[in-house]
Amino acid sequence: MKAIKFTLAALLISIIITSVGYAKVDKGYLTMDYAIKTYVEAVSFGKVKGIEEILDNNVKFTLAQGNKVINYNKMELINSLKISENINQNCKTDYSIIEKGDAQTIVKVTMDYENFSKINYVTISNTDQGWKITNVSSVYK
Repeated sequence: MKAIKFTLAALLISIIITSVGYAKVDKGYLTMDYAIKTYVEAVSFGKVKGIEEILDNNVKFTLAQGNKVINYNKMELINSLKISENINQNCKTDYSIIEKGDAQTIVKVTMDYENFSKINYVTISNTDQGWKITNVSSVYK
């Protein structure tokens, strides 16, 4: 009887430890740092793996071209990034955190090309699924 109780207790403990371990990995996976780096890797180097999971379902992508503003949704943004999959942009990319909070962070991603710069203002929000991109506004200089 003691052996059965010990075996059941050991089994229960291992299940709990395994479950907690997976929960930490899943929640830790969508960190702010991970979201920023995944986005930068996608737009700069065409590494689109993981991009879908860091984009909120209601993400809005806004691109200013001259006097016109073009809006994209999540699927349009993903499709656009997949077109340039594995293509390195001929630019120097850098990012800096403009404003950091517990619920939301704004990141400036600058892509410097030879004759112009593309600047993305990326809003990352702390959602129930971890940190996700909720808005990207792009301008050219």
